[in-house]
Amino acid sequence: MPTPSIESELLKTLSVEDKIIVISILITLILSFIAPIFWFLKEPIIIPPPIIATFLGIAVSALLYRFLGGIHGTTLATGALKITGAGAVLIFVAMWSNEELKTWVPNTKAENISFDISKHVFPKKEEWYAVHRASGLPIRIEFPNFEQELKPPTFDELNSAAQNRKLNLKSLKGSAAVYINSGVDMLLGKIDEAEFNELGYHKQYKVEFIPYKVVSFSAKQKVDINPKLPFLVETKGFSENYTSYSLLSRNSNLELHRGDIYLRNAEIVNISEKYYLVSVVQVNHETREPYAKIYVAEIKVNYV
Repeated sequence: MPTPSIESELLKTLSVEDKIIVISILITLILSFIAPIFWFLKEPIIIPPPIIATFLGIAVSALLYRFLGGIHGTTLATGALKITGAGAVLIFVAMWSNEELKTWVPNTKAENISFDISKHVFPKKEEWYAVHRASGLPIRIEFPNFEQELKPPTFDELNSAAQNRKLNLKSLKGSAAVYINSGVDMLLGKIDEAEFNELGYHKQYKVEFIPYKVVSFSAKQKVDINPKLPFLVETKGFSENYTSYSLLSRNSNLELHRGDIYLRNAEIVNISEKYYLVSVVQVNHETREPYAKIYVAEIKVNYV
């Protein structure tokens, strides 16, 4: 015959009431020790300290007064109310453990939550990026205290996203405003008319001549036709119905252009990114004092 263990003998001596009390003690002790563990999870679950303290107080008071004989003369006075026995122990243990537990409760206020840009920023980081106030270029945002950053999209990604975006133009003084209409006009920048002219984007154009006076030249003569012109005109001789001439820099007297005009024809000359018409309007090389009357005009093309 196997000898019965002390535990089994002890269980046999316990009444149904005692067994219920033992189970209650075990449950409340386990709960009082497990509950604080939830405070230290990555996303804490805060079980209030008074609840945990009550579990612990129930377990201790039940253990003392049912199985350990209690504490003789235990009394707790609260104002006019005097509590003795198990109630006093329960309240004392609950109050003491509640104060001790308070110091360990984590602060879950927003300012103490660890920042996570993927969770704590709205709209989601995939839907936006930051730009520099002056240049409008994408910039990287860094959060050094949290070791996080938000990288801007590459220019290839931006260009790809903008391929199907429709831009609009509005006429301004001397330029065109470029904007996106997405409910409210968002101005992106402007384009000068000169840039449009260089690209050739225009509906029509008008040629305008800014004329200067006609001057009679002998075979070799230098004349300042007008101070607004960047050059002087000098004839180099007449031969075989040709009038030879040079355009000289007003500042350095260097030759900017040399040409030969047949009879009463003309040439278009580019000087300093501007175009000028040089025309012989009247000529006589047969007389004793040959001459040529030369007309100069600036050519201006206006695009619309």
